[in-house]
Amino acid sequence: MAEEVKGKSKRKGVLVVIENLKHVEKQLKGKKFFGGDTIGFLDLALGWTANLMCVYEEVTGINFLDAETFPQLSAWIENFSDVPVIKENWPPRDKLVLKFQAFREKCLAEAAAK
Repeated sequence: MAEEVKGKSKRKGVLVVIENLKHVEKQLKGKKFFGGDTIGFLDLALGWTANLMCVYEEVTGINFLDAETFPQLSAWIENFSDVPVIKENWPPRDKLVLKFQAFREKCLAEAAAK
């Protein structure tokens, strides 16, 4: 029973994320970046998603950002990640994966202890 409740809660959380990503997707319609052809404030404010969302997907096995469902957002991630100053300053992916794995394991252990 507890696993079923956790599964429903997880699915509900995934659906909330997907619904929110749909709103972001709409803002990119026909644009390379949120403001147009050049990187701007909103791109920088949301830029962490370009790196961390993919890491989160790898660690959890939950796919939020597939190119078929979110073509604009997927293209934006590519465009944002290809900006030289961004590319040069991304934290190393392998270290992010290790940190997220450790954090996830800690959270799961704490939840199991309750």
